Amino acid sequence: MHIRQKLFFLNHSYNTAFFFSLLCYTLSLCFVSLRADSQEVHGFFLLLFGWMSFGLNGLFLCWLSNILYVVSACVVIRKAKSLFWLSLPMPILGVLLPFYQTIPDLETGHDVAFSTSTGYWLWYAALLLMTLACILLRVRNARKEPEYSRRFGA
Repeated sequence: MHIRQKLFFLNHSYNTAFFFSLLCYTLSLCFVSLRADSQEVHGFFLLLFGWMSFGLNGLFLCWLSNILYVVSACVVIRKAKSLFWLSLPMPILGVLLPFYQTIPDLETGHDVAFSTSTGYWLWYAALLLMTLACILLRVRNARKEPEYSRRFGA
C-alpha cells in the first residue's frame, strides 16, 4: 500500500473506533450495570453517584475511568499527542470491578454480593475502543511527522 492509502486507513480507523466508543458508552448508561440480590443499578446512576464510593472501597478507582474517558475523548477530538498516555490506564482501572466480590448495600449498610451485567460490559468496551482510538491517532501522528521533527524534537 502507498503511504496515502495507509494514512487514509488510519484516519478512518481512529474515527470509527471513537464513534463506536461513544455509542457503547451512551448505550451503557441505559442498561443495567450491576445486579445485587433483587437490586439493579443502571449505568447512569453509577456515572452520577459513583464518585461517592471514595471512602468505601476500591470501587472509586473504577469510577475514575470515566474521568480518563473524557480526557481521552478530548485527546482524540483535539488530536493532542501529549495527553495520549492518560488513555492507557483507563481499561486497567475499568477491569477492576469484576474482581470485587461485594459492594455495600445502601439500604442495610451490609456488604452484598453482586454480578456485572450488560451495561458494565458495554462501558468496558467503550473504554477499550477509546484507548484503541488514542493509539491509532498516536500511530497516525507519528507517521505524518517529518523525519527532521522526530530527530531534532521540533
